[in-house]
Amino acid sequence: MRKAINWFILVLTLYVVFELSSLVGLFLIKKVYHKTYNPTRTQSLSITHKVALNKLLENQSTYGEYSSDLGWAIKNHGISPLFKSNSQGIRGDREYSLNPPQHVVRISTFGDSFTHGDEVKNKQTWQEKLNSLDPNLEVLNFGVNGYGLDQSFLRYQKDGIKFNSHIVFIGFLSENILRNINVFRPFYMPNTGVVLGKPYFTLANDKLQLHQNPFEELSQYKQLLDHPDEVLPKLGMHDYFFKSRYKNGFFDFLPSFRLLKMTSYELLNRDKILDFDENSYPFRLTAKIFDLFYQTVKLNNSFPIIVIFPGKKDIIVYRKDKTKRYSDLLSYFDTKGYLYIDIYDAFHIYGNNMPIKDLFINYHYSPLGNELVAKYIRQYLYEKNMITRHSIERLSQRGSD
Repeated sequence: MRKAINWFILVLTLYVVFELSSLVGLFLIKKVYHKTYNPTRTQSLSITHKVALNKLLENQSTYGEYSSDLGWAIKNHGISPLFKSNSQGIRGDREYSLNPPQHVVRISTFGDSFTHGDEVKNKQTWQEKLNSLDPNLEVLNFGVNGYGLDQSFLRYQKDGIKFNSHIVFIGFLSENILRNINVFRPFYMPNTGVVLGKPYFTLANDKLQLHQNPFEELSQYKQLLDHPDEVLPKLGMHDYFFKSRYKNGFFDFLPSFRLLKMTSYELLNRDKILDFDENSYPFRLTAKIFDLFYQTVKLNNSFPIIVIFPGKKDIIVYRKDKTKRYSDLLSYFDTKGYLYIDIYDAFHIYGNNMPIKDLFINYHYSPLGNELVAKYIRQYLYEKNMITRHSIERLSQRGSD
């Protein structure tokens, strides 16, 4: 009996140590990687999301707004502590005519928060740095926080074509491959303040099919607030993360269960589809959206250029291992003959000896980082003979090449 009791005490002690170690692991993950246990909600909304939806329904936001076509958008005359938009919903301090001024190369830029320039003021974005570097350029910022490539394309169709730009930048953060398989943003990023649905594409017989925003009217979010147990499962039917992300469960009070579910998802699932496997569904879907975006820009007599933005992790990994997780995507562009700019080269050429903390604020480029981006893009455009005196007339022929 005493031997059995001793074994029981030993096993119990080891188990307690294991749970305490798991608790320490959760703490370190939060401290180092800024990730917390946050399962997909299938029946209810968090308090944070309820507050955000109420603000949305009461139109309390001063910068972003609901959009039936795009999911969300930037308000006309929007303003926040860092950001300001003009009367056309373009981030900037001035208005733009629909046709570019003479003797100027107009560039419209589309993409997510790295195109928008999160965490810096208007004058510190890489677009404004470009405008300051070269009087031959007029660069418009159509970037929107949280956008996937699908939304960027739809915004180009809705708002961008009419500005008759000579060049269109198609901005793409490496992580955006995940956003293209997401329907309701909290399923992908549970801590997000953007509690909104979005339009999305699917592949059927290797062809793109567009699905409209599941929230066709703002008032439908009231139903989500009142009956989340009915609305959330319907939203999740076509959302990759609703299906694959870990859910809350009965044993979540145990640190070991929370740690196991978190790490298995982050390491075995989420990172796996970030590997840019050319045979995977997310890669093929993203490639098709690039094809559509690129060809549509050409059909509208502008020159498309894809701009790949590396995140902080991309730069850290490359400096250590000399590998780019999106290299297969660059190879795909090469096979298609697409023009593209890999912004990693900007940091490699101009900032290789600079510490990461100088290039980023938190998750986005610092004013210095944006300056290096602008400098490299300007160099690229000159090397491609796109902003010399003789090229302006050629570009004005609107894609005659």
